[in-house]
Amino acid sequence: MNLFITGASRGIGREFVKQFLERDSKNRVIALSTHVDRLKDLHSQYGDRLILAPISVSKESAREEIKALFDSGDLKGEALDLLINNAGTYPDEPDDFEQVKIGELQEGFEVNTYAAFRTTQACLPYLRKAKKPIVVSITSLMGSIADNDSGGSYAYRMSKAALNMFNKSFSLDYPGITAVVLHPGWVQTDMGGDQAPTTPSDSVSGMIGLIVELTPNESGKFFDFERNELPW
Repeated sequence: MNLFITGASRGIGREFVKQFLERDSKNRVIALSTHVDRLKDLHSQYGDRLILAPISVSKESAREEIKALFDSGDLKGEALDLLINNAGTYPDEPDDFEQVKIGELQEGFEVNTYAAFRTTQACLPYLRKAKKPIVVSITSLMGSIADNDSGGSYAYRMSKAALNMFNKSFSLDYPGITAVVLHPGWVQTDMGGDQAPTTPSDSVSGMIGLIVELTPNESGKFFDFERNELPW
């Protein structure tokens, strides 16, 4: 199985890379990050099964760079079985609504929404070659309108809600591709902090368990790492 993971060099992304490589010797992972040097230890361990791609999905140039990746070398003519849009950010913004700047909102949308959109566009021709293609976008419960009872975090909440809407529309436009958004929980990463209750290993293990059992009936839905369906 060919897997494509963005934001792959740390936290949840790195754990996805590690666990998918450990899970099946037939899995091949294309890991995108602007810091692929952080994955050199895994590359030394798994060799050709891990392809390191120093591509920034928050830049428009990513489309052509991804296309070039699939149209040359060992990947030429290959299908893509699973895309995981994992790259994300939690923009630093003031607590005071009146002080929030549009630039902070733009940062959230650029990384959390637009990057997933352009990456999925770029990968679409290769996903359509697969027998059972899957697109997973890592979202957050903070993107749930129904669950929001504390306000604030405009850049993060708005961009994740938009990511959820992208997934829903995409799932309807491409019924041959199973597309879901997953909430990884509050995880012990640079973004989540040490006080978070869930380890990257447990979060990713739970998400992989769900991913490998996905059917077209789940397409367009919103789940957490414990397989609970979440409110929009």
